[in-house]
Amino acid sequence: MNPHTNPPAEPPTDPAGTPFTDPGPTPATTPAPAPTGGFTDAPAIEHPRRGARVERSLPAHLAGPVPRTLRMVLRYDPRAPYEVSLSFPAPAVLAEGLVVEDGGRAEDGIVWTVARELLAEGLYKPAGLGDLRLRPVGAGLTRLEFYGDDGVALVHTDTAGLATFLDEAEESLPAGQEHHRIDWPETVEALLRYANRS
Repeated sequence: MNPHTNPPAEPPTDPAGTPFTDPGPTPATTPAPAPTGGFTDAPAIEHPRRGARVERSLPAHLAGPVPRTLRMVLRYDPRAPYEVSLSFPAPAVLAEGLVVEDGGRAEDGIVWTVARELLAEGLYKPAGLGDLRLRPVGAGLTRLEFYGDDGVALVHTDTAGLATFLDEAEESLPAGQEHHRIDWPETVEALLRYANRS
């Protein structure tokens, strides 16, 4: 008999009577890739800095006939979401003849209230039209121009440090969400009283 025309033989069995069969190649299984961002079903994790107050001290250089190094303190409180407090603490006198430039309290120096948006804009292009104006000047520096009746004071500070402060403020309260932190008056009368408060 032609071996090519024989019917297929029964598959061999093991002693327990179970047929041996070749299941063929097992399809390879690979784990699904981990999500790399976008939309997931995992609950959102609250950022640890959300709602926190932010403070950062930066060296500042006052230009003039006698250049001077100052300490500039930036503070952001999401309870006043649109503004940044900017101060130049006075030097601390620790003993007679011993003065420390960065030892004074921020509250004891000159304090300016600056729009957070103005600081962010001034990192990249000239910004501001009033008594405080900012502009990038190269070499990693941002210039703050303080205008007054007696002239203008030019202060240079580190752009990277200023950007880090603004990043931390963004983590505390993202830009565009400031209005959620304001307790708006519910009536026109209350709004007028709020606007005219002294």
